Amino acid sequence: ALIFVQQMAATLAESDQDTGLWQNQRYYFRSVERGMLTLIESTMGGLDWDMVYRCIAPLGIFYTMAFIFYIAFFTFAVMNILTGIFLDNAMKLCKPDEDELDQERRQKMMM
Repeated sequence: ALIFVQQMAATLAESDQDTGLWQNQRYYFRSVERGMLTLIESTMGGLDWDMVYRCIAPLGIFYTMAFIFYIAFFTFAVMNILTGIFLDNAMKLCKPDEDELDQERRQKMMM
């Protein structure tokens, strides 16, 4: 968020862009805290990341690629963590517990 806010401040200071775009850039990247919130909202679905991309696009290719990398990395990392948690819980539920195993052993011994 810091690199986006720093570059956004420099770009806004010397820019005479479209006022709607300027207002969005100013709103979403007015501080480091707001920049972090914008990035989190972009990855969690609270904010359409294409709109944020349009705000970042005038900064240049480095910043657009950094943003796309952030979105992709965060999405894949979160998906892997959630998948891992789900599979771990599913494997625990499928594994028979010791009581069931003991009962099966006793039944086999009786036969």
